[in-house]
Amino acid sequence: MVLAVAGTVSVLPAADRPEEIDVPAASAPGTLKVMPLGASSTVGVGSTATAGYRLPLWERLTARGVRLDFVGSRNGGPDALPDGDHEGRSGWTAARMLPMTGGWVLAAEPDVVLLHAGTNDLLNGVSARDTATTLDRMLDRIFAAAPRTHVIMAGVWAPLTKQRAQRAELGRRLPGVAAKHRAAGHSVEYLDVSGLFPATRTADGLHAGQAAYREISEAWAERIEAWLERPPDRRRAAG
Repeated sequence: MVLAVAGTVSVLPAADRPEEIDVPAASAPGTLKVMPLGASSTVGVGSTATAGYRLPLWERLTARGVRLDFVGSRNGGPDALPDGDHEGRSGWTAARMLPMTGGWVLAAEPDVVLLHAGTNDLLNGVSARDTATTLDRMLDRIFAAAPRTHVIMAGVWAPLTKQRAQRAELGRRLPGVAAKHRAAGHSVEYLDVSGLFPATRTADGLHAGQAAYREISEAWAERIEAWLERPPDRRRAAG
């Protein structure tokens, strides 16, 4: 199956074909389409009142004049969140997301992808090395579907006290994964969130609490704003 995306021709694996994905309505010109992509923290487990980081992220970016459109085939969040679209799958590993990633991105055509995956892989005993390889392959699928998108790939923010060594190793591997894709001409950066908040500030020992999600939203927002401030011809060289 050959698909034209943003002026380039992309060939997606059969598993990535989006036949069962609802195609969202087109965004207005000048709108920034952001896809929150991940597992339960993307859904907002731990702070349903704010849809995790999504409500405070929406509030900050729109307050600063960004015309924002969250995109994804899922929808959920409190009434206070004007746009509940996302691509979060509670309990899913990155490996489980991988076959669907290209189809999700192809359908939504995001300008920015907020990628936070791999926590459940480590919790299920997958090594940091194999988890990093899966995330590398997820980036392959994302850029095959949307070559001009910008990806902010966060590390694992859950404390994972029983997987501390693997969590730390994954944090050492992911900057190299991002660098590999930048060398290939992709726009991607790594967001280190490993020291963002301690286990005492989680809602349940795993998921962030409301205050911690707000800090996560600030970290995402700072990277998005910095990317938007770059001249368009330099945005693909994100570091």
